[in-house]
Amino acid sequence: MQNPLEKSLPQTSVVGACTVTDCKFNENHECHAGSIEVRVSSNGAECGTYTPERNTRPRP
Repeated sequence: MQNPLEKSLPQTSVVGACTVTDCKFNENHECHAGSIEVRVSSNGAECGTYTPERNTRPRP
């Protein structure tokens, strides 16, 4: 059991599933950006890292 006074190692967070198929960081519904920024809007949370692909054809 971990001592409560010890700091735990940093945890890596992972985007569960990205549904924005035209983002250049989305590969097979996985985000491959080095890090992401999440912003709050009137519609809820949104990805501030979104960058459209140069090729505008949607990914499957």
